[in-house]
Amino acid sequence: MSPARLLPLLLVSLVLPACAARQVRPEGAIRKVVVVSGSRVDVLPTGSFRQDIIGESNPRTVLARQTEAELLSRGFEVVATRQSQAPVPLTDEVASFIQQNKAEAAVVVILDWLDVSGASVLNRVDVVLRLGMVDPNGQVLWTDTFRSQPVVSAYQSATDWNSFLRRAVIDAVQVVP
Repeated sequence: MSPARLLPLLLVSLVLPACAARQVRPEGAIRKVVVVSGSRVDVLPTGSFRQDIIGESNPRTVLARQTEAELLSRGFEVVATRQSQAPVPLTDEVASFIQQNKAEAAVVVILDWLDVSGASVLNRVDVVLRLGMVDPNGQVLWTDTFRSQPVVSAYQSATDWNSFLRRAVIDAVQVVP
């Protein structure tokens, strides 16, 4: 195929996803949320400039950023994020954060377990995330444990191990009601 014919196809393939409409939350559904992340894993394996310099070796940072991005794409309004220093954020901490930001609920995401032993050989890791939604009174509205074995490209596997965690969060946030 000639380059002149390929250029319009390339432009269309780049422009269409950018024009895709963001999802809209159903009437009466929770829309305005805060994100709280916690982790039983203290530090992610490092290996890239981005992880070392920007601080993405902290799993709470990766969880909070990716969860916020995914919730925004699903039509939620994310008003604030917090990285809890506790492995599992306390209900009082979460409820207080919701009230401070005048949100309807909090989406809590916790990294329970991460096994990167298969990262370099199989381009796959084992991830266990716990997700939940809490109302301003501290009542747990919904909770689920999400186990996944995200697979990423060989390049990402060799240069950015956080891509496994980001992929797991993308998949997990799809089940948030």
